Amino acid sequence: MTVKAPSRVSRLYEVMDLMLDSVGDPLALDGLAASASYSSFHFDRIFRELTGFSAVEYQRKRRLRRAAHQLRHEPDVPIVRIAQDCGFPSNAAFAKAFKQQFAMSAKAWREGGWRAYMDQQVGRESDVSFFVAEPGNLDVILAPYCPPEPGSIAARIALRNLPAVTLRYQRFFGQSGAALSIACNTFICERERLDGIAHGAPWYGVFDEDPGFTGESEYCYDFGHTGEASDGSLGMRVLPAGTYACLDFRHEWPRFRSMYEDWLDRQSVWRFDSTRPHIQKVERDEAGLWRGALALPIKKR
Repeated sequence: MTVKAPSRVSRLYEVMDLMLDSVGDPLALDGLAASASYSSFHFDRIFRELTGFSAVEYQRKRRLRRAAHQLRHEPDVPIVRIAQDCGFPSNAAFAKAFKQQFAMSAKAWREGGWRAYMDQQVGRESDVSFFVAEPGNLDVILAPYCPPEPGSIAARIALRNLPAVTLRYQRFFGQSGAALSIACNTFICERERLDGIAHGAPWYGVFDEDPGFTGESEYCYDFGHTGEASDGSLGMRVLPAGTYACLDFRHEWPRFRSMYEDWLDRQSVWRFDSTRPHIQKVERDEAGLWRGALALPIKKR
């Protein structure tokens, strides 16, 4: 199969991934624009058209969400250290930006304010990105989140060292729930036709941040396969190897939120690793029904 050269959009995906990998470093817009073959002016315009935000604002929000993750999951790390690691020049600048984004101080957030933010500001839309249900069977996506029976999800968690995976993907911005599910299903049908992907092949959904802290307009969700691509419109990224807490499922759609609340928050050995993405792997079984696993990145405390 002949693969065309990467499109400018896919190169922009690569730039965004570089921004995520260097979230604590100064933002060099000229260099980022050049790497995507844009002038600085056109880079910012195209970036805004694609994401809804300027590159500067997009990186600022990602820095703040990274800090929010660390404040929740790494309570022993000083706030000033988190501010520095997330690219803020001073604690005062971080404190001002954090309060503007989350309507509370970093200290209040760490002490439990994150839960109120998740429930009140984001709500159930905070964890519906990880579904690929068929368009005619969206009831599970539209249903509100129901906490699992205590211990029922924790009993199913398996710790695995997953290998690196090279993914060809489409990036979706500002979509969640049924709209995102239908978009992913449409993408599957298109790539099966264009790339010859087998009907039972695995598909991967990837989210780089805690879904509970990201509103719908700021969602950035990658969905794709591990095969070849017939054109240059798809991005390419490597899902990193490492230790993940995995939840296998079959003919159901569990949520990452249940893994956080029924397992991660209730044990003392592992913590969330904000440097690696959440991963959902799905595939059709012999009957055409979905099965797969949720993989939550973790590290030792």
